Formats: sequence, structure tokens, C-alpha cells
Amino acid sequence: MLKRARPLVEFPDISPVRYYSRVARYMIKTLEERRLAAILQRDSDVRLVRSVRYRSGIRRPIIVTKESQIPAMAKKGVIDIMFSVTKIREELPDVYVVDIKADKHVWIHEKNWYIFDLVTQIVCNFLRFLEIENYVVCFDGMNGYKIIALLNVEEAKTYVRDRQHFMRILNKSIELLRDIAVRVAKHYKHIYHGLDLFSHMLISGNTTLKIGLCRAPFSLHWSTKLAALPLPMPVREFSVMQALPSRVVEKAENYGVVIEQRWRYNKVERFIRVVEDCMRGNHVEHIYKAKSYIMSHISLES
Repeated sequence: MLKRARPLVEFPDISPVRYYSRVARYMIKTLEERRLAAILQRDSDVRLVRSVRYRSGIRRPIIVTKESQIPAMAKKGVIDIMFSVTKIREELPDVYVVDIKADKHVWIHEKNWYIFDLVTQIVCNFLRFLEIENYVVCFDGMNGYKIIALLNVEEAKTYVRDRQHFMRILNKSIELLRDIAVRVAKHYKHIYHGLDLFSHMLISGNTTLKIGLCRAPFSLHWSTKLAALPLPMPVREFSVMQALPSRVVEKAENYGVVIEQRWRYNKVERFIRVVEDCMRGNHVEHIYKAKSYIMSHISLES
């Protein structure tokens, strides 16, 4: 599909090499020990690359181990960098991503930032309810946000039988989250008045459960040329203009702090035990406890 695609914005407002040289120090922590996929752009043509061919003719996965390799990739035409949600030599994915997407009906709504903020708070407080304390809220560079958390899969192996079992738990957690989000959002209709919210907004786990690749924080989106920006502020205080590459490099340290502080592994015992209990049919109590917890922690202050 990417071979036939055309970007909405042909070139970023500063050189990709300059941009990636500035943010590489914050990206390397998210890319190490993972297979990568890169989107290359030549003029207006883009294509997805998952491996590199060496002079010997052998193809190898794209792997980076140091900062300097990131701007070097940009010199070769790489515009967008994604990483595997599963580490090299690991069986279980350790990157848990909740995707929040919205169509134009949400984006043109007069309170669009408050709508995104509300849904993001619901997701983040759901994670905290499950004792997932470390996560990154990241603008995805185009039409939504990702909440990214690292899971301690070594601990998970003591509770799950195999990869299929673990993936069922992750899938069930997203189903549970969607159910709770609908119940909580009903109490805040004054924010999205006149909008059938969840017919225009989607909460999913597609990045982890289906795609297996996540756009790296700070990566430039191949189509919009906006940065997938880790947010140090509430979503309601964020503006898409802040994701312009030229603006990101001016305040890269502010955004880098988010990665330095929040890119840490979470314990998963409560996460697994609660979700598995729901899988056994004991979900009503957990739903109401989670709803109560979330609503008591939502802040709508401007």
C-alpha cells in the first residue's frame, strides 16, 4: 500500500537529518534490542522497508544500537521509524499500546481537545487501576494518540502458559477498557454535546495485537511530517502545531524527559489476575470498581 501512497505533506519544515540528529538521544532507548521497520521517501514516493541487504546479498533485520545510526538512516531517505512490540529473542510482546483514533467529526468539534483529553484520561486511569503506573501518552503524528506501556514479560511468564494465552489476556483487557470507557464517558456528555462519541472515536489494541509495530516516539509520520510526540502536558493543553519538527527540536529536552522518566517496565500480576478473572465471567465487580476509580481520578480543569 505504501508504494502507491502519497503523503499529505511532502517535506517536513526542517531537514530530517537535522531533526533526527537532535532527537536521536531520546529515541535510542525505545529502539534498542528491537527489530525496526522504516518508511523511506524519495520525492513523493514512499515505501516500507523491514530489512537491509548487505553487499554479500544477505538480508538482515534493521537493528540500531547507537544514536548515530538514527540520523544516518535519515540520510538514506528514512522519514518514519517503527519498532517491534516484541524484543529480539523474546516470545511475548512487552509493549502494550492502547490506540485512540478519531474521525473528522471529533477533530472539528469545538471541544476536540477536551474530548481527546477525557478519553485519554479514561485509558490512563484504567491502566493505573490495573497498577500499570509507567506509560507514555504520545500523539501519533496524524489523527489520534497512543498510550504506550512496557510490561515485565519475565514476570508474566510465571502466570501465562504461552504466547496465545498472553495475547488473549491483552485482547480481553482492551475489550474491558472499551466497555468501561463507554460507561464512564456517559457522565461527561456536556463535553461532547451533540456527538455520538464512540461512533466517531475508536479505542483499540491494534498496534500490539495485530500490527506488531509501533511508531517510535519522536518519529516523523510519513504522511503528515508531524512528530509522534510524547506529551509532558495534558492532552487538552496540546496543539498539533507543537508537533512540527522545527518546534520539537526547540524543546526536545522537555519531551525527552517523558521518555527518560516513563519508559520503564511495569509489574503485571494485578493486570493479569484481574483480566483473567473477567475472562472467567467474574467481570461485573471489576467493571464497577474500575469505573468508580476512573471517575474519582478524572480532572477536567482547563
